[in-house]
Amino acid sequence: MKTADALSLLSAIKERIARMYFGFFRTFRGDPAAAQCWWELARDEYGHAGLLMMLRELAEPQADCGEIGGRLWALVESVERCEREAGAVTSLAGALEMAIRLESSELAALSYRIVHSLEGALPDEATRSLSAWDAHWGRLAEATNRIADPTLRQRVAAILGEAQGR
Repeated sequence: MKTADALSLLSAIKERIARMYFGFFRTFRGDPAAAQCWWELARDEYGHAGLLMMLRELAEPQADCGEIGGRLWALVESVERCEREAGAVTSLAGALEMAIRLESSELAALSYRIVHSLEGALPDEATRSLSAWDAHWGRLAEATNRIADPTLRQRVAAILGEAQGR
């Protein structure tokens, strides 16, 4: 798969996730802390989408990022499933569960792989902007701590622990 095509697809995926998170912002607008969390998550994802499009402009036209096309299209299918389910989400726990599914997918790993293949052409800020994973997950953890579901809270804590161990 061409690197530019992969970056376009990743950007589209990030934008779709941002729209879902913005929908959750609207759903939970009556809860200021939850609304703030979803607003910030949506803002992060829109920012990532824009940054990926900027990186697309830096990719050499013939640059190839390997055999990841199937994995990217599987992510598209996963995001489409979440989009279909998002309209029926009415609880904060349900929204957080969906966000955990999306955020713990291969999306971060594939984004990292493709962005780092361009690393020589990028300013340091570009890779730091996409790797603000801890802040993103910190928002989810903070929102998760506000619900009574211990299983969901444990999942977020475990994922955060794994990330800090890398």
